[in-house]
Amino acid sequence: MIYQFRATIPESKIFYRVYEIKGDMTLFRFNAFITDNLGFSPDQMVIFEGYGPDGELCSEYGLFDMGAGTMDNTTFEKVVQRGETELHFVFDLRNDRYLKLVLEGEAPYSPMRAYPALVEEKGQNPDQFHARFEEAPVTPTLHGSRGVIAEDEDFDDEDFNDEEDEDDKIFDEEERYEEDEDKE
Repeated sequence: MIYQFRATIPESKIFYRVYEIKGDMTLFRFNAFITDNLGFSPDQMVIFEGYGPDGELCSEYGLFDMGAGTMDNTTFEKVVQRGETELHFVFDLRNDRYLKLVLEGEAPYSPMRAYPALVEEKGQNPDQFHARFEEAPVTPTLHGSRGVIAEDEDFDDEDFNDEEDEDDKIFDEEERYEEDEDKE
């Protein structure tokens, strides 16, 4: 069974990721995947919180058993069977920052895809160590055939031509040398 989860950050209206995850994947293995996917430090404490359809906290899954099981013994299938349709991946315990993973449904299995899989994304990755999420400023793009290079005073087309001319001279000298050998 393949589940599709949409990950959002409550602080951002832009950021989202859509993941397809095998039902037999443990939360511990998914932690390793998502930590790598988001560029987080792998040595930080994290927990998963499972929420029911009414938004009530049902379970907490950590490295140690907090009553509902540990991350390495809890699969996505078990979470869904418990009726927990929303998981919070708490990546910053001190500031209570988390990724909200909402079950969107099931996805068809694709033998050509490695799971878990990131199938859709938008927005920059959150910084794990900042107290809040900040969107990157939008950088205006330059249009035109020459772009930024046209405004760069230090750029000189002749610099490139000189290097090519030197290479051509060396090549020409080698050809002349070979021609002289052939004549002898």
